[in-house]
Amino acid sequence: MDGQKPYYAMVAGICASSASLFGKLTSNSDVVAARIGLPEWPALTQLLCIGIMIALNACVWRFFVKALHTGSGSTLVASLVSAVTNYITSAVLGWLIFKENTTVFWWAGTALVLSGLLLIISGTEEQESSMPSTKLNEKTD
Repeated sequence: MDGQKPYYAMVAGICASSASLFGKLTSNSDVVAARIGLPEWPALTQLLCIGIMIALNACVWRFFVKALHTGSGSTLVASLVSAVTNYITSAVLGWLIFKENTTVFWWAGTALVLSGLLLIISGTEEQESSMPSTKLNEKTD
């Protein structure tokens, strides 16, 4: 993702947190059915939430693979961007829709996980830049 914006990885993270949202809504399908005007159809609402969750998970993998193909080839960078987007979007959606409060410990834990990923990425990039490039199967006469 050198020199390019990691849009595909960000979209993958947003889709992942949205899939989690619909997974949670599946367990509250009677409330969802009442809110969308179908109180007598909670099973249909539950199936709809499951279908949307599956579709969003398919989108996660589609956009994550696109992020890998359009980037520098580093899976770690795409993973970091996707994880950051997923964590932050999950917190915002939980706060907006379910009135969930995130504690300082949650944010500290998230920061530690993301810092660990960042350390892994920086260590891998340093190793790749310090290794001499060699050509395989080069014949010397």
